[in-house]
Formats: sequence, structure tokens, C-alpha cells
Amino acid sequence: MLGIVIIISIILSFSRYITVRQNFINSLESSVKQNANKHKLERYYLDSNIVSKLQQGEEFTEEHLYEYISSLTDYMNNDLESIEIYSENKVKIISSFPKSNKLDLDNIYDLLDKEVDRYIIREIDGNNYMVFSSYYTTCNVNMYIVNFYDITTLYEERNRQLKDIMYTDIIVLAISSIAVAIFSRFLTNPIEKLNDITKKISSGNFNERVKVKTNDEIGELANSFNKMTDEIENKINSLNLSIKQKDDFITGFSHEIKTPMTAIIGYSDLLRLKNCDDEVKIPALNYIYSESKRLEDLSYKLLSLMELSEDKIELKETRIKDLIERICRKIILENIEIKLELEEAIVKADENLLEVVIRNLIQNAKKAEPKDKCVHILGSCEQNRYILSVIDNGIGIPKEHIQRVTEDFYMVDKSRSRKNGGTGIGLSLCKKILALHNSKINIESEENVGTNVYFELEVIN
Repeated sequence: MLGIVIIISIILSFSRYITVRQNFINSLESSVKQNANKHKLERYYLDSNIVSKLQQGEEFTEEHLYEYISSLTDYMNNDLESIEIYSENKVKIISSFPKSNKLDLDNIYDLLDKEVDRYIIREIDGNNYMVFSSYYTTCNVNMYIVNFYDITTLYEERNRQLKDIMYTDIIVLAISSIAVAIFSRFLTNPIEKLNDITKKISSGNFNERVKVKTNDEIGELANSFNKMTDEIENKINSLNLSIKQKDDFITGFSHEIKTPMTAIIGYSDLLRLKNCDDEVKIPALNYIYSESKRLEDLSYKLLSLMELSEDKIELKETRIKDLIERICRKIILENIEIKLELEEAIVKADENLLEVVIRNLIQNAKKAEPKDKCVHILGSCEQNRYILSVIDNGIGIPKEHIQRVTEDFYMVDKSRSRKNGGTGIGLSLCKKILALHNSKINIESEENVGTNVYFELEVIN
């Protein structure tokens, strides 16, 4: 901005200089015309004097020239500056110019021309003079007439105007520079804040935001920067969550493998090295069998997670009520009753995968130890969507755990889950299967009240 102000000031100064220069040229041309007329008038007066003397039979001498100059001065009312008379041979005859000796003779000799009238402008002793010359001849009298006119005032006026322009420009430039400095500070302050926030964010403080409340380009930049920072923070949080989920998966998987394997190795080693009676052998074999089944179930679920993809499923028209009733008839729960309240509807689903979801949700409801010893399955149609809910009134899920129960190997109460045969993969598997059905798992739960897990399927009209 300061550069622009300086450029504009230079342009304006140059334009005003051109204006002053043009005014000076116009004034100088006007002065040339005026002084040229004076010179002609003086030459005419001299001519009249000479003719008058010659007609009277007198000889025109230098004394007559002095008289002429004196009378001409009176006639011109002191408007006559100075005059010099040169002979035909360019020898000075008479002069009323007090600074004549300071004038370069070469200038005078160049000025004296028989063919044409000439004029020059010269500076003498700090003053500027316009010098006119013309060749005069009459009645055998030949001479050069040279007039000097002081035009110093023209140059002084020009110099005064140029000086005023210079002082004015300096003052304007100084005031403009101060104003620009203040205004630039006002404009760049948000950019400096943005730079400071950028440094803080680059050091890892992603909670910082730019607080710029302007509607100009800088305000738009600040808003865009804040949006970018939000996206970066969200991505980093997602990456951190992904890393935590990966760590939990590895930890959970390792623990889930290690615990049954330890028991299997321990009991099998006991049976291998010692002759045990039936009281020891049967419980040991039962434990080995149950832990082996648990490992088998874990491996199947892991394989299911790894094999799930959109390319491997085909959603078909399915009578949802009939499907759920068939599934529930195959599930046997000890001391738990399954109660169904289902509306008829045809949905788009993969029956085998949907059975995995229903089985897992029912098993989870059973593990929640419902107070009424019932698992409730409700199904209803709402705006071309079929809402299926699995409800229990068991121990519930703490609020801080609801968001993470669908992660791989995540268990709210690990000891109770393992006691009930849980692996922490069931809800994660349900989440991925429902994603392939363009749906998602929703969980509403309250501790010691119960849990409602529901999802939606597309209804075919």
C-alpha cells in the first residue's frame, strides 16, 4: 500500500510538474510576443528619429543615439529595459545595459543577423533576460538594435510553484504514509493472528481457532482456515480412535486366544502326564472341550468379519416376519423366553447374514440377564422402512460405553462377558453386516433399566 501511495504521489507530482511547465511555456510565449512588439516599437521610434534628423539636413551621430535612447525611455514611460546599438561590423556603439560586460560576446555575435530578427534567453547575475536583435538600415545608416527585457519574474513564479509542489508532496506523502501504516496495521493484524494460530496448530494444539469477525477476504480466509482445522482435528481424532481400536483389537484378540489356550494346554498336560481318576479327568475334558468350542466360535466370527464385502452378498426380497420366526425357533435359550410382535413386510436382505445379526442380538439380550426372563423382538413399518428392535430389561450399558460396544473385542465387563462366553466381536460383526444392508445399528440403554438395539431395512412395496 505504501508503494502504491508513493507511485500515485509520483504520478500526481509529475502531472502537476507538467502543468506548471506548460503554464511557464505559455507565459514565456506570451512574453516573447509582447517583447517582440516592444522591440518593433522601439525600432520604429528610432527610425522616425533618424529620418527626422536626416530630413532636417543634419548628420546622424552617436550623440543623436544617446538623445534617442533618453527620449525613448521617456516615451516608453520607463517600460524600456535596456538597449544596445551595434555597427554594421558588429562593434558596440552604445549601451544602456549595465551588465553588458557580463554577457558572452559569442552569444551577441550569434544573435546579430542581417537576414532575420532573432532572440535568445540568458541568465546574467542571477536574473533572466530575453534579448532581441534586428538589423536596421535607412538613409545609408546601418546598425543592429539589441533590446534586453528582464523576465526573471516568470522563472521565479515557475520555481515558486515547483517548490510549493515539492513541499505539498512531502507533506501529503508523510501524512499518507502515517495513514497507510495505521491502516496496514489494522489490515495485517488479523493475518498476524492467523499466523500465530498456525504456529500453535503446527505445534499440535488443534483446539486453537482464529477469531476474525470481518466480512472481507481476510474474514473468509479465517473461516476457511477454521473449517480446515476442524477437518484436520476430526481426521486426527479419527486416526487416534482407529489406532486405539487397533490396539484394543490386538490386545483383545491376544487375550481371547491366550486364555482358552492356557486352559487347554494346562488341562491337556495334566491328563498327559498323570493318571487321573474320573473326578479330575471329566471336568478337565469338559473344560478343554468348552474352551476349544469357544476358540472355534471366535475363529468363525473372525473369518466372517474378514470375508464380509459388498461383492459377496446379494440382497433379495425377504418376508421378514417369517424369517425371524424361523430363526427364533432354532434358538434355544435356557430360562429365557423370546416374545415376538412383528408386522408383515417384504424387505431387501441377505437371509444368512441377517440371521447372524438376529442371533447375536438375542444372545446379547440373554447375557444382560433380563429381569422378566424375556427377550422382546418388535417389528413395524414406517415410511418404507422396517424397524426391527431387540429389547431386554436387563443390566443395561453405561452411557460412556455405548459408543464403543460395536468395536472389535470391546467388552464393557470383560470378566462377566467371558463367563457368559462372549468374545466382544458380536456387535462389531452386526455393525458391518447392517452396513452392507445400507443400515446401521442403534443402541439405547440405561443401567439397571434395560437396552433397546434396533436397525432399519428397506421395504419393497
